[in-house]
Amino acid sequence: MRIAEFEEIDQMGQKAFSIVMDEIEHNPQLLLCAATGSSPLPLYRNLAEEAKKRAAVFDELRVLPLDEWVGLPSSDGSCHAFLQKHILRPLKVDQERYFRFNAAAEDLKEECLRIQALVKVQGPIDLCILGLGKNGHLGFNEPADELQPHCHIADLAVQSQQHSMILDSSIKPTQGITLGIQDILSSKRILLLVSGSGKEEAKKKLLSGDITSQFPASLLWKHHNVDCLVVTKKS
Repeated sequence: MRIAEFEEIDQMGQKAFSIVMDEIEHNPQLLLCAATGSSPLPLYRNLAEEAKKRAAVFDELRVLPLDEWVGLPSSDGSCHAFLQKHILRPLKVDQERYFRFNAAAEDLKEECLRIQALVKVQGPIDLCILGLGKNGHLGFNEPADELQPHCHIADLAVQSQQHSMILDSSIKPTQGITLGIQDILSSKRILLLVSGSGKEEAKKKLLSGDITSQFPASLLWKHHNVDCLVVTKKS
């Protein structure tokens, strides 16, 4: 794991932008697995600004969500709405290059199988953008004795149910649909962005190098190509 520290989140965002653009320049058809939340926002803003200057560079980019809330309307704080606002519209990613989760499907187990088949056909993921949960979760892969390898329905930990994305939502999801830990670790390159308040303990656990399923982010130490960008300034 390559670790780089930054005093400000915008500095982290600029470095992340450089990494993503380098990957896209080498592979215009790159499959980007995109996380939501505050940590990747500066990266996405930089990508949006780049699209204003060189829109064609994103003409073949493919986007796969990392996860989605179950039971949340697509217009109300969903991961889909977030990606539409910050990636899909600014980068002009059409629907054929965006592999959306349908968390409103009648049969969510079938939806997980659909996503898994899609990942098999479209993948492997070229670059996976991740944030660090306060309890060490990756996507909605919550701490557990045994982690799920592939796309699955996850029962959300209390901390996840209090995520800033859904604080103002009238609906409080208790489940999510997420790529599994093996899906994430099968990515060719992983970019972990660590920022935000209340994550000091999570940072310590991650950087200790101790690997445990009770802190899913620690499994990234098993991957051969991970960039971990950390904001050191406390919010």
